[in-house]
Amino acid sequence: MRKILAIIGTSKSGKTSTVEYLVTNLVKKGLRIGSAKHVHHPDFSIDLEGKDTWRHANAGSKRVICLSEDEVTIIRKEKGPGYKLDDILKLYQDDEFDLIILEGFHWIVSSRNEVMKIITAKDVEDAKKRLNGTIPPILAITGKISNIHKGKSIKEIPIINIKDGENQLLNLVMDKLLINTDT
Repeated sequence: MRKILAIIGTSKSGKTSTVEYLVTNLVKKGLRIGSAKHVHHPDFSIDLEGKDTWRHANAGSKRVICLSEDEVTIIRKEKGPGYKLDDILKLYQDDEFDLIILEGFHWIVSSRNEVMKIITAKDVEDAKKRLNGTIPPILAITGKISNIHKGKSIKEIPIINIKDGENQLLNLVMDKLLINTDT
């Protein structure tokens, strides 16, 4: 089974900073990381109106692939009942990853016990709201809350500050996900 870690929390709670910290440090350890970000804005599009790829899709293409020397972008134009965890994982099937990190997707991962979770929160009340309805395993709580409550815990889940220089969260993730590396 693939190793999956979800970073879940409210807007502006520190999700992206946590993902960036983990990806940067896990890649330095030699791991291959894939990541996915949920965008909450219903009208969001990575494609820009008037650009060639937009024009392809606007003409009716359901999948537009844009290739350059350093990047491949696949734009799928589809509406459906919403993604499920298996749908997201299929997007990674063409490559081997040591870990897939999901940012957001609370509705998909909150009740999945095979997905490790890190909660990001602004404060204690925010953390408790996000913990409500989220089943273990929950590795840690981080984000803005950790600037004030570092070293404490909520429901026996440690609050960890990623900026403390001790790499406590990185070590916890590697240990809990049984990621072994010699680098």
